[in-house]
Amino acid sequence: MRVDGSYRLRLASNTNQVLDDTGTAVGQSHWAEHRLRITPKLIEANLIEIQGSFDVASGLLAGDVANNFRGFGWTGRSDSHGGLHPSSFTFRHFFIELKLNVGILQLGQMASHWGMGMVANGGNGEEETDFGDVRFGDIVDRLLFVTRPLVGLLGPRSFLAQHLATAIAGDIVYRDRYAELVQSAPGNSLRIGDQAFQLVGAAILDFSEASRLGFYTARRVQSFALDSGDLHTWIFDLHARTLFQPALLPVTISLEAEAAQVVGGTSHAPSLNAPATSRVNQQAAVLRTLVSRGPLEVELEGGYASGRANPFDDQVTAFQMNRDFKVGLVLWDEVMLFQTQNAARRLSDPHLLGRPPPGLDLLPTEGSVTNALYLKPTLRYRPAFLGGKVRAVASVLLARAPEPVIDLYQAFVSSSPRNSFGAPAKRSYGTEMDFALGYRTRIAGDQLGAELGVQAGVLFPGDAFDRADGTRMPGVWVGKLRGTLVF
Repeated sequence: MRVDGSYRLRLASNTNQVLDDTGTAVGQSHWAEHRLRITPKLIEANLIEIQGSFDVASGLLAGDVANNFRGFGWTGRSDSHGGLHPSSFTFRHFFIELKLNVGILQLGQMASHWGMGMVANGGNGEEETDFGDVRFGDIVDRLLFVTRPLVGLLGPRSFLAQHLATAIAGDIVYRDRYAELVQSAPGNSLRIGDQAFQLVGAAILDFSEASRLGFYTARRVQSFALDSGDLHTWIFDLHARTLFQPALLPVTISLEAEAAQVVGGTSHAPSLNAPATSRVNQQAAVLRTLVSRGPLEVELEGGYASGRANPFDDQVTAFQMNRDFKVGLVLWDEVMLFQTQNAARRLSDPHLLGRPPPGLDLLPTEGSVTNALYLKPTLRYRPAFLGGKVRAVASVLLARAPEPVIDLYQAFVSSSPRNSFGAPAKRSYGTEMDFALGYRTRIAGDQLGAELGVQAGVLFPGDAFDRADGTRMPGVWVGKLRGTLVF
């Protein structure tokens, strides 16, 4: 039996950016947050594992508090020092894993993760991203069975039998981007919220420890809380990765890619002129190439997420990558997160509409990459001094939207494609530059791991952030001091 976990502390400073043409600002410039996560495990090797996970405390500790935007979107930075309140305790996982002669059986509440985490992301780990922090995690109540189905048919010596694994699972979604099973109700009580069910299948061909090809599919049927519509979709996701050393070059090359398609329909969509069921048709892809030699790594990542050209039709085409799939520090985690929250706030104004449009809760991106075509070269360097425990990372993010960047509030009041400042909607997000410097070490006989570091980023906005008077939104910057203890 052992208890794993982590504690992280973040001290942050960021631009108190203006979000719209009325001068509404985020309201937050300097703040501190923390999280203590405990993961107890009971393990009998090659037989059984029982695992739990919960956040004892998480949220704001001190400093400024962001506007609450009428509760739309992620409100973690709007909760006045919620990190010190008992309500910040969060139950995450409790499941059992049995290793059988014919495969692996898992039952309970657990993380849902696939591939690079672009679609399904468990939100675990403290060192999974160069910039920013994973915060959410997709959690499901799941019955899962994994097996190698061809062993009995082709025999134990067959390469295909030994390296092809299949999985099937039935889920009740506890929490992800589109559903929250247990929700707060008036009077500090709880209620059953969104009810989402999934049937999941996957096949993985692992050519070696470093190379694999996998296909994931899920059928999702969901009823949103308070009789506010439904969602029924098919998700198809292909993931591949490999690692090799060229014969004539003293380098190691890593390639990884993920591509996804989502199709279906929903009657719970942020559409301004489609009261009935809307068609869901969304695509996304990410390709990452890494070349490393000694202490130096050079990575090039490119990604695409479909957007939505017409907010008045019955087509839901904007793909939202998982909230814990991080691309940079500023554009998605700061600018678009708060601009889309502000659009939801404005559309929910009772003086504007007697009843907010359906699906307004899904309008805020909560940090998700959406309506994007981006390229992100990254350089990592780990010098030899201090035992290679210091790591420097520098990255440039070049981002553009395949469809004009439309603010739904401005589109509604003007009946034309406008951005959040009331200017004609355009496509260039601009250029973001990020830098990180960190020191990581193991202490107490490798029982503890610690990280101290700093991260900083600045966005030089493109024409998607033009203002109606011909000027452009000023640059936005973020700085963070980071401390993490892993045990």
